Amino acid sequence: MSEVQRRTRRRPRVMAVVGLALVSAFALSACASGGGSAPTSAPSDGPVEYQDFTFTSWNYGEDAQKALIEQEVAGFTDGKDIDAELVSFPFAEYRNQILLRSRDGSTTGAAQLDIADIQSLQRLGVLADLSQYAAETDYTDAALKNGQVDGVQYGLPWYTGSIGLISNTALLKQAGVTETPETVTEFEDALRKVKALGGDVVPYALATKPETIKDFIPWLQTFGSKVVDGDEIVVNDKGAVKALEWIASLVDEGLVSLNVGRPEARTLYSQGKAAFFDDANQVRGTLKAQAASPTLLDDTLPIARPVVKAGDEPRSLAWGGLLVVFTEGPTQTAGEFAHFLSSDVDTAINRFTQVGSVPTTQTALEDPVFADDGYASTWQSQITDTASPNPLWVFPEYAQMEAKLAEQIQAVLIGEKSAQEALDTAAAEMQALVK
Repeated sequence: MSEVQRRTRRRPRVMAVVGLALVSAFALSACASGGGSAPTSAPSDGPVEYQDFTFTSWNYGEDAQKALIEQEVAGFTDGKDIDAELVSFPFAEYRNQILLRSRDGSTTGAAQLDIADIQSLQRLGVLADLSQYAAETDYTDAALKNGQVDGVQYGLPWYTGSIGLISNTALLKQAGVTETPETVTEFEDALRKVKALGGDVVPYALATKPETIKDFIPWLQTFGSKVVDGDEIVVNDKGAVKALEWIASLVDEGLVSLNVGRPEARTLYSQGKAAFFDDANQVRGTLKAQAASPTLLDDTLPIARPVVKAGDEPRSLAWGGLLVVFTEGPTQTAGEFAHFLSSDVDTAINRFTQVGSVPTTQTALEDPVFADDGYASTWQSQITDTASPNPLWVFPEYAQMEAKLAEQIQAVLIGEKSAQEALDTAAAEMQALVK
């Protein structure tokens, strides 16, 4: 393991981290109290007394964002006579490191956090309440929800996005589909028309490999499944069963293929051999690099996921990065920093132009640099505005739960089990993981 640290106004230094037993942070967070005393609030009345602070981020350890983050941090520290120490862990280790170190108080200040991990970290009782910052800033509702636990704002949205449905309008037009499908029935009709083109076209490059099982969850929700109801796993409710039966029927018709993962779906789409696939909004860069046709990006249209009944709300999975503040250390300064980094319009727009991260405030989204970007603004309005976090993320054991669900979904797709039988098994196995 390695940890990189740098003070923004001093010489960089690299130090090895040794003697850290990488025990299961899942178990630590599950055993910790989910309640306890009232959360500490980062803002306070009166002038801010700025202090040196630490910012921990996995992106800081990546060449693509290192200089950008240094620039962003300097935008906050300049003129305040304070130092910010920048710390990074590799992404693969980041979750465990943050959970372990925040628990023993060795991580302080502010930190980047995947929205999937806010529930686990909050259970440790180490996060400051940032609700006051949220109340005074025009963050979008969808972005704010990603950082809330039981209605309390523990994370400020740094950048946001979603995993949604992407369409190739040129291929659809070739198949005779001239309007975007808005319902599941219209979607099926479009897929059949694309299949009729013949050749090796995959109408819908749904990622059917087990590692991308989360792409099935918005479809379960589309058909009315809650997936989670309080502390109960309900992936075997009527909506989920209907959804899985429907997807299995698409496989049977040759409208969806087995053994497709995220890379394969991108390749199929880039080669003009798929009309639809699911991915994150930042996939545009990958498509540009892989496109067989110079017009592919112009023909690419993000669309709202089709619904069962007209008027239903389209479903998609939210993803993104939060900024959290720890109760240990210079909480007020760290809170001001997190607020600056997530809400300063110039900083947000610069980040969008540099790495494609979507801003989280309404003011930044209305900035011409973002608003005039047709792809980005369409994705925001059609997909991200109604996106919600994976419901399984409320459990520290969500990764194991997804693996159990993936195994049973695979059994249905290859015809070994009925949807009801498989999802009953999945629900029981997933429920056994709830602590």
